[in-house]
Amino acid sequence: MTTGERIVFLREERGISQKELAALLHITAATLSRYENDIYQPKLEFLCQMCKVLNTTSDFLLGFSLQYEPQHSPKSEDISLTADEKKLLNIYHNLSAENKIRTEERMLALLEMQT
Repeated sequence: MTTGERIVFLREERGISQKELAALLHITAATLSRYENDIYQPKLEFLCQMCKVLNTTSDFLLGFSLQYEPQHSPKSEDISLTADEKKLLNIYHNLSAENKIRTEERMLALLEMQT
């Protein structure tokens, strides 16, 4: 598998559209398409950002490892997340501190409305 194919694999595994991933990475969908089609190769700083957003390792993206999930402590392995939950966590991770607070406030308001 090429680096681009691995990016596509992870994006689809995480249930993220190309447009959504491009927004999370602060690039255009056209640029992401070039990475996915191996027209561009990611620079080191961008590779690190992509690993964070896709919750993977650089070893996997570069083809040095078949393990695409980063190693976690035993406690975090006990929690099983759906693809949608992982997607939301990736988005949340990329928010500013101020927007994380806003997100929590909105989620609590929605929870109150639901009950």
